[in-house]
Parts: sequence; C-alpha cells; structure tokens
Amino acid sequence: MSRNSISVFLRCWSPSLVSVLLLVVGLSCGKSSSEDSETAESTPTPTPTVTEIPETAAAAFWLSQDTGSGPVAVRFDPEGRRSLVVDLYESGLDFGTITSFSFLDLSTLLFFVKPGSETSVPTFGTIDISTGLLKNKAWGFESSIREKFKDNSVHSMISGLQSGVLHAQTATGASIIRYNDEGGLAAEDFYSSTTLTDCPSDDVTGVVLVSGGDAQQMLILSGGASHKRINVVGVAQGAPNCRSSFDYSSGSTTSEHKAVNAVQMPDGKIYVLYQHPTDSMIVRYDFDGEKLSNNLVMIRGVGNLGAAPFGMIARTNKKLLVARPDVSALIEISLRSDGGVQTDFYMRSSFVRGLRAMIAEPLQ
Repeated sequence: MSRNSISVFLRCWSPSLVSVLLLVVGLSCGKSSSEDSETAESTPTPTPTVTEIPETAAAAFWLSQDTGSGPVAVRFDPEGRRSLVVDLYESGLDFGTITSFSFLDLSTLLFFVKPGSETSVPTFGTIDISTGLLKNKAWGFESSIREKFKDNSVHSMISGLQSGVLHAQTATGASIIRYNDEGGLAAEDFYSSTTLTDCPSDDVTGVVLVSGGDAQQMLILSGGASHKRINVVGVAQGAPNCRSSFDYSSGSTTSEHKAVNAVQMPDGKIYVLYQHPTDSMIVRYDFDGEKLSNNLVMIRGVGNLGAAPFGMIARTNKKLLVARPDVSALIEISLRSDGGVQTDFYMRSSFVRGLRAMIAEPLQ
C-alpha cells in the first residue's frame, strides 16, 4: 500500500479509533513472543458478606407499680414518653396491685390484680390499648379464680398451645386458666413446686414463662429462692414433668444470684436477669427446647444494673429494656455477639420506683 493510500485510509477513521489502533500496534511491537504466550490472571471473585439482620423498630411498653391506692397501668410510647395512664380503681376495681401483664391479641392487654385489702378479690381484666378502656373487668369473681389466687400474686402469664388457654405463674407453681370472650374463666392446677421433686423450686420467682420444644410441649423457666435453679418444665401426654434444671454450679452465677426475669429473643436465645447485692447480671443461654447451655454474661455489676433490677423486656430484636427501681429509671442494653453495652437511652419515671410488672406491646 502506498503512503498516499495509508493517509486516505486513516483520514476515513475517527481520531479516537486511530489512537487506539496506534496504541495496540505499539504494544504489540514491544512484546516478546514469550509474553504473548502467557495467559492473563483471572480477576478474583469477591467473597460474599453475611447480610446483617436489620433491627426492628422500638416497641411501646406498659408498666404497673405498687401505689397502695389502687391498680394503675401506664403506657409509654416507643421513645419512652408517657402516653396513657389507666386508673383501674376509677373503673370500678378494688384496691390492689397489677402484678402481671399478657397480650391476648394485638390490641387487648390482660392484667392480674392481686388483692390489696380484705374486701378485694384477685381479678383478671382486659384493657383496649388504643383507648385505655376496660374491655372486660368481670373476670376474677368466679369462685375458682378467687380460691386459686387469693393467696398468690401472678408473676407472669403466657398463652398456651391452643386458643383460650393461659399459664399463670405464682410463687408455688403454675395454673392453667381457660377463658373465653364472654368473660368466663376457670382455673386448674398445672404444676406445683412441691409435687415436682425432680425439679425442685421451693419458691418460684418472677422468671417469665418461655415456649419452646416440639409442638406437644409447653416449657417453663422458673427460679427457686434457695435452690437457685432455673427449671424447664414441660408437658408430656398432658402431665407436667421436669425436663432439666440449670443451677449456679453450671454457669456464671453463684448461690447468691436470684433469677427474677427471663426473655426469649427472636433468635431463640434466653436472657435471664439476676439480682445480687454486688454483682447483678444478665446472662445469655442457648436453648434447644429442653435445656440451657453455653452461658455468656452480657453485662454485670451494680454500677450498671443496681443490686435489685426487676423487669426486663425486648425493646427491639437487638435491645433489652431493664428497670432499676433504685434510681427510678429504665436502661437499655444493646446486645452483641460477645456481650452487651448500655446505650444512651435512659428514662427516669416515678412509675419505675414501685415497679411490679412490665411488658412490651407486640409489633403491629
């Protein structure tokens, strides 16, 4: 090809393409035959990262305190601001204290009032959480309820495996409560601390009931005052039985630690709140539906929790809310894989001073 022909050829191509062509020619001329035969290294495939489970929104929650002048339920919004005060004495209930809450559905809060005088009776009732109005205040006047709970507070309640059944935990064991929308209630024994000798618990503390295991079991965590055990009580063929016991010799606690609350988080792990004169703590356990294992102290010390923390709920799927009656405050604990840390959330309220019950609202 003549020089004139090459000039005409290049003028027909775009300047950018000509630049690329000249670059390729230059690189080819500078390479040896051995370099041409080499194969270029492949680009490494990036390792996929584990997707972080997002944190759920904070839940609103309810408190009750021992006022001595009638049962009162107080609602706080997700930011910790008081949004509703329900004075049940003004609604016709006698003196007493709310010692336990449980949600029957997304809008109905069940409460138990322990008698506060000789003339009052133990009472179950329901509150519409959107209005604060009592939906049912007649429960508790049946003879079976009066007799079953006249000498006991109900520390905690949880729905059973079928609709219309509750398990109510007292200082001596647990009872089954069958209820219906028309206001009828009937109570019967479920288990007693004196009859389950293989799962000893001379005085059941306020550790909440926890569900787990197969579809035929209702498993319960209960702490003993002197045995210092957390017992897992199940139901096999209708009869309660001791599935396992976890005491201080198996974990991080000592004989001076008293379990007062427990929470089962969405990941299935159990968090137990312990009181102690100098070493209160929250301990996380794995739970396989039958026994506790792999204890890990999340946070400890009276500087963090006080000597007698009481009341613990899940504020989100990654945070716990714990009450410190000694300073009339609620504190938030952020949960991590290797422990917990107190957050900036710190809410003071006179309602915490005499706290008797606390529960988070179900997420809507």
